[in-house]
Amino acid sequence: MKKLSFDTAISFITGIFVCLIVLPMFALFTATSFGELINQFGSPLVLSAIAISLETSLIVVLLALCLGIPVAYLLAMKDFKGKEILDTLVDLPICMPPLVAGLALLILLGGNNKFGSMLSNCGIDLIFSKKGIIIAQLFVSMPFLIKSARGAFESINKNVTNASLTLGASKFYTFKKVLLPLAKNGIYAGMVMTWARALGEFGATSMVAGCIPLKTETMPVAIYQNAMSGELTSSIAIALLLLVFSFTSLLIFKSRVRGQTG
Repeated sequence: MKKLSFDTAISFITGIFVCLIVLPMFALFTATSFGELINQFGSPLVLSAIAISLETSLIVVLLALCLGIPVAYLLAMKDFKGKEILDTLVDLPICMPPLVAGLALLILLGGNNKFGSMLSNCGIDLIFSKKGIIIAQLFVSMPFLIKSARGAFESINKNVTNASLTLGASKFYTFKKVLLPLAKNGIYAGMVMTWARALGEFGATSMVAGCIPLKTETMPVAIYQNAMSGELTSSIAIALLLLVFSFTSLLIFKSRVRGQTG
């Protein structure tokens, strides 16, 4: 009887969790008709927001790979002074409110700052531009790739690395041919999470790049702008598309990992 009560309680709590996830999604999907959604997807403003978001978020994933994997490798495989500080800095953008991150970037890159003025004098304008979107998205999303890749590197048996080095392979060869293939699932997971986080970034992006239609208006920004101006159908259409992107990317990744480990 006690076992039955415990199982019933666990099932009830799980049901509450499922409702918290499913009911808002159901409300979103049933808020408008299919025909109205199709009409919204043909809107130049909606298409522009989709294109800008996809372009910038994919660039962010590539940049995160180039910058994040070396950091993940360093944190996973090396012991050095200041490691805890670097590890904390990696986690900081995750804990930091996006608006705070956006404000910090705005101050750094703006014309009133020496660094921002120097960039402007070199013809590099980051504020209110796609480049600013990319920097803001990269700032808040790259830690997800670093943490996932680091965990993958740490899970590799050190005897494998030592064996490769003992057989005369260089550190770079061992990294490229041994460590990266063994850590690929963790890296893939980090890529998916980084892309989803960049795609859904609002706070830092709106602070750095503004909300300029057809220029810097990403999908989350468009959702907010349209909702505040009463264009709820446009907001719903974009929100549903973001939801589909996130669900599909996670589903593909989980299927890939399950196929490789099965």
